[in-house]
Amino acid sequence: MLNLTEYQRERLELIEHKLKFVTDRPLVACITPAGNLKPAEGYVNELIGLAGGKALLFSDGQEGYDAFIEQNPDVVIILPESGSAISAMSVVPGLLDEAGFGNIKAVKNNRLYILDNDVFTGESLNEVDKTELLAEIIYPKQFIFGYEGQGWIKFGL
Repeated sequence: MLNLTEYQRERLELIEHKLKFVTDRPLVACITPAGNLKPAEGYVNELIGLAGGKALLFSDGQEGYDAFIEQNPDVVIILPESGSAISAMSVVPGLLDEAGFGNIKAVKNNRLYILDNDVFTGESLNEVDKTELLAEIIYPKQFIFGYEGQGWIKFGL
């Protein structure tokens, strides 16, 4: 995000300003539910940080699913490898059947979200748009940018 326009910088500063006094940042796991649960790419974790969350990172030597359960995320964002958020809803029942998944804070507090891969990884959104989208998920009471239903959906439990 080196070449930001003034308008894009202002948009990021708005997020930063609104979160200035938030001291308890939620632990956010952005996962790809393929085989042994994979964390999202590094740049997604950077965007989570810009959006006000703490990205769940897997420690060296920890297996993906065990690390995920052990760290007990506050928010889980599913980024399917391809397709829309609606089509990715089919993976959630399988995740809920996994040992321990139903006991994490995100599930207990109904904070499970699915990104639309076609929108999130496509060319229609720049990094500022993606940061706003993630801020809207992480802090739904503070931010409404209009991406719900377009770039992400909430999986109600």
